[in-house]
Amino acid sequence: MNSAMRKFAEIVDDLGLMDLPLQGGEFTWNGGQNNQAWARLDRFLVSPSWNQFNGINQCRLPCPVSNHFPITLVWGWGWGWGGIRRGPIPFRFENMWLKVEGFKDLVHSWWQGIEVRGSASYKLATKMKEIKQKLKVWNREVFGKLESNKSLALQQVAFWDREESERILTVEKTELKKEAKDNYRKWVIMEETHWRQLSREIWLKEGIETRASFIAWQALTVEIILWRE
Repeated sequence: MNSAMRKFAEIVDDLGLMDLPLQGGEFTWNGGQNNQAWARLDRFLVSPSWNQFNGINQCRLPCPVSNHFPITLVWGWGWGWGGIRRGPIPFRFENMWLKVEGFKDLVHSWWQGIEVRGSASYKLATKMKEIKQKLKVWNREVFGKLESNKSLALQQVAFWDREESERILTVEKTELKKEAKDNYRKWVIMEETHWRQLSREIWLKEGIETRASFIAWQALTVEIILWRE
């Protein structure tokens, strides 16, 4: 133990700081050769006055990218925020859809499959309306809810974290763990794209006066026009 570590230990002892119970796993770091080393490096330290708050614990979260497991404080039944939905959600083209493999080809096939008679402007407006409806259905039934998909992916990462903490993974299982992490990263990127689109700070920084979704929708519209025979 070096001098800095000794000084830190003295401060913890002098202040009577406590290490709250840890849920979700015994260790917070995993590394070394073939990830066989485990240690408890990360923790919340609190003063004795925290004893007045019943049910507060540390919770180890899944480790999708780093070899340090993130930890959070939880109280009672956990943490989180809810919201009230007021009325139907208006259609918004999501930029993150463009990151889905085969998305443009799918929209192209929809466009080609819509038969409309009338003037060019009428056909364009009608087809765009149909595409909107198809996107709504596709988003609901195929793409799914972003937060739910991300949560499921994170659960897979957590599963392999638990497996690895109990036994050395085989080559096949190590590859499955890697795939789980890659899948989680994919949804994180989707989420980041979604919030970038909603962030007015990003709009102002990039000089966009209208919604980013409108611009992406217009860009796709231009591409659709090019598909017209």
